[in-house]
Amino acid sequence: MKLFYWPKTRAFRALWMLEEMRAPYELAFVNIRAGAQNDAAFSRVNPMSKLPALDDSGVRVAESGAVLLYLADRYPDARLGVPADDPARGRFLQWMFFTGSCLEPAMAERMTGAQGNTFSFGWGDLSRVEHAIESALEEGPWLLGEPFTAADILLASTLQIAFVARLIEPDGVLFDYVERAVAREGYERAAQIDHREAERLGLKPHPRASAD
Repeated sequence: MKLFYWPKTRAFRALWMLEEMRAPYELAFVNIRAGAQNDAAFSRVNPMSKLPALDDSGVRVAESGAVLLYLADRYPDARLGVPADDPARGRFLQWMFFTGSCLEPAMAERMTGAQGNTFSFGWGDLSRVEHAIESALEEGPWLLGEPFTAADILLASTLQIAFVARLIEPDGVLFDYVERAVAREGYERAAQIDHREAERLGLKPHPRASAD
């Protein structure tokens, strides 16, 4: 299992997933500062020239949600996904798509100050996205209630970015949710790796949001 990776990128999501699973993997560094993501060899893995991407013995997967969904299905014993015959599978898939199709576009809209269209745009706006997440968390500590899944990795890691950028205030239900997620051992292991590699490569470590 090879994870195409660079510190302080969305590849951290896949790194966190792999550490949660305790699956064997190796890091294949893609120096985005030097433009290595545009090399022809990597473009064959991900034509969008973005991280993360995965190579599992010749099976190539790109896009954060797809990578995490692939890993969840590939390693069912890790219990970070939902089996196809489980009634919760549909809701799981909904939340697996939610970060990329709703949260991130709404964040980008607010960050750039773009004029939104809550009727036509699938994400509505960031306030609607926040409300949807808060409503889901009324049923338990995680998006599907009691089980922690790959969908929580995607969402919590992205909410961290929103907090740091002050697109969402780091308080309340969403902040408590992220704090639960980053207290997990899998996250701590991944964060230590990311910090170590960032230092080795002369990069700044990941910022952490606070409630201050």
